[in-house]
Parts: sequence; structure tokens; C-alpha cells
Amino acid sequence: MWNFKKAGILTLMLVIPVLFFLWIRFGGVNHYTLPRYFPLRDSVTNQVTIVKNGPDREWWEPEQDTLFHTIPDFHLWNQDSVAVDRNLIKGKIVVADFFFSRCPTICPKMSSQLNRIQDVFLNYPEVLLVSHSIDPVHDTPSVLKAYAKRYDAETNKWVFLTGDKSQIYQLAIKGYKLAVQDDAPKTGSNETFTHDSKLVLVDKEGVIRGYYDAEDKEEVDRLILEIRVLQDIYKKRESK
Repeated sequence: MWNFKKAGILTLMLVIPVLFFLWIRFGGVNHYTLPRYFPLRDSVTNQVTIVKNGPDREWWEPEQDTLFHTIPDFHLWNQDSVAVDRNLIKGKIVVADFFFSRCPTICPKMSSQLNRIQDVFLNYPEVLLVSHSIDPVHDTPSVLKAYAKRYDAETNKWVFLTGDKSQIYQLAIKGYKLAVQDDAPKTGSNETFTHDSKLVLVDKEGVIRGYYDAEDKEEVDRLILEIRVLQDIYKKRESK
């Protein structure tokens, strides 16, 4: 009799964790979140800016929330010589980078990783890749179109932008919070530039959600995972 009791207790000890795991895996609700970068601050008090959401707020919006920096407007040209502005990224999950086509070192690595991301999310129209040239004098739309072809960029999935140099640099520094620099004054060459090797994840509201080293495969793997997290967040919002 005692052996039956021991066998029953042992069975319960083995079965209960399995049942708990199955409940968490299939019956529970997973809640994912990602950080939001660069909260806005009052220019006088330096206090974080907080707004109250009214009674008509969405179910997922809190009663009050912090305001965050968003990607500003821009007016540039894509690889097909079409003028684009911030509407290009509005309502999209964006992966952005800054590069130049003549770059012999980190840019090919960045573009290869973006090609990998493109393949993963090829059938998800809400995900958009945007590459900005920091060498717009050389990187005309036709040059960018040839570069896009070299990396098998799909027109509706991966966009290359060029245009006014000062605007692109301001967009990089103040918009995406990345370091870029034209080294020509120091080197005497018009082919040398310094720029971040980071890929930037931006949500549908234009808020920065993450930075990832494009030279590190594990970092790009994390970016792919966190794009999926954002997709899941928006899917849950839309399902209510």
C-alpha cells in the first residue's frame, strides 16, 4: 500500500510541472515589452514630459504616459528618384541605417545583414528597411539603385535614400541619435566618412526601440527577435 502511495506522489511530482508548463505555453498570455528611448524633457525644469490620456484612450494606453522623441520629418529622394518624406515610415516598423556605397569596410557587412533581415520579413508589409547615404554627392539615385540591385533589395521592402547632405546628417545625429562625420577636411579625400555601424529599430509611432551592432550576428539575431516582439505587440492591440 505504501509503495502505491509513493508511486502516486512521485507521479504527481513529475506530472504537475509538465501540466504547469503546458498551461503557460498554450493557455497563458505572454506579455512582451521593449524599451522606448529618449524621453522628452522640459527645457526649463529638465523634468520628463508626461501627458494624460483622456477617457477615449485605447485599451492599451495608460492613464498617463511619458512622451518620447520621435523621428522628425525629412524630404529626400529614393533610389527611383521619387521624393519621399516622413510618410514613408509612418505606421511602419522600421530598421534604419546610415552608410555610403563606396565604403569598403563596415557598409558591406551592414548591407549583408539587412539583406538577411529582408529575407526574414519579406512577406510582412509593415516591416520596412531604410538605408540613408551619407555621401549624397556621389550616391545619386542611379548609384543607389545599382547598389540596391547588388544586395537583392526588394523595392517595397528596402528603400535607399539620398538628398541634401546637411539634412541627412541632421537626421542621423538628431533624429536617429547616431554619429556621422565627413572626414574630407581632415583627410583631403572626398571618399572618407565616419559613421555608426548600428541598425536602429523604430516603431510605428516613430519612437526608437533599440540599437544593434550590424557587425555582430548575435546582435542582428536579437534585432530580428525584437521586430517579432513589436509585431506581436501590435497584433495584440489590433485583436481587441
